[in-house]
Parts: sequence; structure tokens; C-alpha cells
Amino acid sequence: MKILPYASTVLLLAAALAIAACGSPENKNADPQNPTPMNVTASAPATTAQAQIKAVATELFNATDRRDWPAVMGTMADSVYVDYTALGGAAGFQSPQEIVGGWQQLLPGFTRTVHQPHNFAIWVAGTRASATLDAIATHYLDGEQWTVFVGYDTEYVATEDGWKLARIDLSLYQQDGNTQLPARAMEAVAQQKVQALEDLKPNAETVATIEGFFKGLEARQLDQVLGAMAPNVVQNMPLAPGSFPKQLQGIEAMRQQYSGVMQYTQSYERQYLPTQNPAQVLVKYQGTITTQEGKPYNNSYVGLFEVKNGKISQFTEFFNPNILLNSWPGLQPESYSVHAAGAKTNGGVSLQEVTFNSNGVNLAGHLFLPPNFDQNQRYTAAIVTGSWTSVKEQMPDEYASLLAQQGVVALTFDFTGFGQSEGQPRQVEDYNLKIADIKAAVTYLSQQPYVDAAQLTGLGVCASAGYMAHATAQDARLKRLVLVAPWLHNADIAKQIYDMRPGGTEGLLAQARQAQENYAKTGQMEYVLAASELDPLSAMYVPQNAFDYYLNPAKAAGAVYDNRFAVSSWQPWLTFDGIGAAASIKQPVYIVHSEQGAVPQGTKAFYEQLQAPKQITWLNEYNQQQLYYEAAAVNSAMQQVMTYLQN
Repeated sequence: MKILPYASTVLLLAAALAIAACGSPENKNADPQNPTPMNVTASAPATTAQAQIKAVATELFNATDRRDWPAVMGTMADSVYVDYTALGGAAGFQSPQEIVGGWQQLLPGFTRTVHQPHNFAIWVAGTRASATLDAIATHYLDGEQWTVFVGYDTEYVATEDGWKLARIDLSLYQQDGNTQLPARAMEAVAQQKVQALEDLKPNAETVATIEGFFKGLEARQLDQVLGAMAPNVVQNMPLAPGSFPKQLQGIEAMRQQYSGVMQYTQSYERQYLPTQNPAQVLVKYQGTITTQEGKPYNNSYVGLFEVKNGKISQFTEFFNPNILLNSWPGLQPESYSVHAAGAKTNGGVSLQEVTFNSNGVNLAGHLFLPPNFDQNQRYTAAIVTGSWTSVKEQMPDEYASLLAQQGVVALTFDFTGFGQSEGQPRQVEDYNLKIADIKAAVTYLSQQPYVDAAQLTGLGVCASAGYMAHATAQDARLKRLVLVAPWLHNADIAKQIYDMRPGGTEGLLAQARQAQENYAKTGQMEYVLAASELDPLSAMYVPQNAFDYYLNPAKAAGAVYDNRFAVSSWQPWLTFDGIGAAASIKQPVYIVHSEQGAVPQGTKAFYEQLQAPKQITWLNEYNQQQLYYEAAAVNSAMQQVMTYLQN
């Protein structure tokens, strides 16, 4: 997903956001180790907690649009880490009063603000939780709009008063409209020329016309839909993906657009928000469409409608383009990954969803086929796996799709207990299971008639490098081993790293043993967050945006990634020896890594122990995170890998 550039005038907005995002060092509430009251409640069941967290996040935005500042502060912990650097501001811990004080210098200057939060993914681990969501935020002033399509990465803590927001981090995807409006809004606040919301009265005739449009959609009556529109009506869709029109002009274009929609069952929850212009109304709505295949298509919208002479003359509709690409029948995402470095759909690569069995568990996979695929040919093939806690849609699909673009059949899959695969308990990082799953993937892929079994490669990224190395040492059907940005450790290296954690290595091992015993007795696994900027007990504690790949919805976070880590995982993780497999590998090995990457000392030790033919390339201009998702880094690594495979 590309973060688009934005006009320099948005920095005026950042000035207000910076007030909310960077407090003085003397702020006594700004304690990253303890951002919330200590006496927290016991964690609620996950489904209940998820509903409560969604309600907290929704109320944060709704109360902001109502300008109900006490209610806004009521959603927050005593100290909140706010990061709006995507809009040019700063980041830091702030009290709710400081945050709201900054927002009050900007947001009331707009006639209206409309936040449409949606696409929630919420993960609960005890008294901590993380959530990602998308939002469309329209800012209206004097007949003009400025709209941003953004992603939020948030964290929450359970307190005596319920779940509270403890961190909010914004990623800017796209924007549209007049970027001068923030400056005008700030000036309006400074001059005390703020439009009171209660003074904005709805125009009944305008609302009735727009309501007729929605009722026509729900009744699937094309004549009623078109009857609400003027002959020269214009519909603008600024956030539409590249393959879709950004504008429709005239009633005939509307007829063509909406006639196809009439075959689908649909309903809309809508809210009309009047402006000072009787002819213009903002509409906040959510649509549920059931396709002919019986699948739901649920998108969220903000629309600015203008009505003249009882007809809709123009409307601008903002919606989430990614939901459209991923949910509408017959469409495919623009790239084969959760971000944009992977192969594009127009590159000719195709994806098949597959399943195969590993020790009685069904694993879900993605099979990438090259352009102009011919099942009567035999292709070089590869199995691609990713970092610990990851799912196939992250870096595995990234690299596999690019391999397919170069003529390689590539398989990715979710390990047992991860993603769409079966297996209980969930999110257990166990090398025994993962090595067995890789060998099951070898069995599945080598049995495909179009795969050249003599040209089968295992490609492991990050932590799965160790798993793939062991699978290669144990399974001669893997003919080559390729490792990209490998995390390779043994117990000694793990101890050096994790002794710095609360309780140290021994404490984590004790927690794992206790979690295993509790699971055996109760069938309930204990979890911590896999990644967190606030919780030092999480599996990956990454304060102050040090490494946000797993948290940022513009990178790898979202519904496909379960941001939880089974506490029992510490035992296999801390005792695993990924380096020791090197001496047993007989197949050729190629490594691409960076001195800025993860534990390069482990890779060097692994490389030294290799007795098989070996090569290594260091891409020291990139760090570990960049080699997961940034197009330049991924393409550089893939260029090296393909040169190796083709020689």
C-alpha cells in the first residue's frame, strides 16, 4: 500500500497535531513502562473485550465529530502515546487534556468533521490489546472538503473503568480536496469564528432527495435511483483504485454504473449531517451488499451530496478502495501481499488458494503461477516461508509473487495454528511443528505434475530461515536453500538477547512451562501481544516506532495477522538451534542479508559451519524491516536470488 505525498500546506495541520503529540519531557504521565493505572481488571473474554475496544475506538472518533471533548478524554488512559508524524507532526506521550487541547486548536474551525472508522482487526492478550483500523476523515468548511484516507495502529489497556486507548499511530494513505482548509480552520479558531454544530439545521427537501437515492438502491429499483439525479449529474470517486473511473458524468453514465448493482441485495446504515449550505449535506454511511455468490461486500463511505431543484446535481463519494479490490467478485488486489512490493496483477501472475495436510492438520496455502502458465510444462519451484508469528500474506507472498513473475512456481502457506490453517492452540511458535509443515509442503508441491522436482528450492525469510535450514538438512527433496534476511540463533545467542527482557531468559522459560501446564489442565492458552510499543512483556517490544512492521496497517498489520504470541512458545524459541543445521546440509546454499539486519553474527556462524557449496551477498544499505516490505529492498534481494537460481 503506497503512502502518497501530500501538499506542504498540511504542515499547518501538523502544527496543531504536534501540540497533542509531543509534550514536555517533564510530563510525569509519560512512562512507557507503565502508561496506565496499575490495578487493572482481569481480562474479559476475547469476544467481549473486542466489542468493548471497538466501542472505545468508535466513540473516540464520534465524540471528536460531536466536539464532546470530555467524552473524547474519557476514551483515553492517563497517558497516551500519539504519533501523527505521517502528517508532519511529532510523537510522544501526552495526557488526554494535552491531546484534546491540541485538537481544539484545529478541528472546531471546520464547519464539520466526519470520521468513518472501519475495517477493525482487534487482538486481545490478557489486559493488553492492539487494534488496527482504517478511517475516512472528511473535513468540511465553506462548501469545500479536505479528506484523508488513513490507517490507525492502536493499543489499549484494561483499567478499573474498562478498556482505554493507550497509543494511536496514524498512517496516511491518500488525500483529496483543498489542502488549504486546515490553515483556514486554525485561523477560524484563533479568531473565535467557530460554527456551532447546533446551528446547522437539516434541509428536509435536500435530505428527502438523497434518501430517495438510497431507498432506490435498497429496493433495487434503477428508475428510482436515476430519478433522484439531475440529467447532468456528476459523481466523483477520488479514492477509487487505479483500474476504476474517478468520475462519472451524466445520467447515462450513471445508468451504466448502477444497472449492474441492481442484481445485488443491499442495505445502508446512514446518517445525514447538514452544513450551513441548505443544498449540501454530508452523509456518513455503511453499505452491506450480498453478491450473487452469497458473499458479503461491506464498505464504509463518506459522501458530500449537492442537491439543486430537487435533484442530486453532484456528489463526491469516498470509500475504502482496498475493500473493493479484495471483496468484490471477480476482482483481485493490485499486488499479491498486504503492501505494494509484491508482483502486480497486471504482471500476469495468478494465485490459487490451496490446502494440504500436515500431520492431520489442514494447512492453507497460496500457489503462485507464472505468466502464461502452461500446466503441460515443468517449472522450477520454490516454497517460501516468513518470519516468526507471520502469515503467508506478509513477506512470504511478497517474495513468492516476485518469484512467479520470473517464471518460478511458488508456494506459501500458514503454519499449523497460524492464519487460515487449522491447529490448536493458536500462535504457538514451535520449530518442531514448523519444520514438519515445511516437509509437508515439499510433499504437496513436488507432487504437482507441472513442478520439476529436481529444481525445488526452499526460501526462508527471517526466523523461518532456521526452520527451512533444518528441513533442508532432513529432506533431500529440497535441492537448494535460499535465505533472505535470516534470523539464525542458538541458545547462547538467544540468552544474550532475551536476558535483557523482564525476568530474563530463565523467567521466560518458567512462564512457558507454566503456560504449557495450564493448557494441559484447562485447554486455555495464555497469550501476550506479539508486538507492542508499550508492553515490555510482549514478544516483540518495539518502543517509539523502532520496528513497527507488525503494528502498522501500511506495512503488515491488519485482519490477516493475529498479533498474539502463545506464552508456551518461549520454550521452543529460546532453545532452538537454527545455526546447528548448517553442518548437516548437503545442498547448495545462498544467503542475502544485511549487517543492519537481525543477528548478523548468527548468519556468519551458520555460514562458517556450512560444508556444502555456499554463497552470501550483503545488502548493507537496507535494514531487516526494509527487506520485509520496501519495494527497493525486496527487489534488490530478489534480483540477487534470481541471478543465483538462474545460474
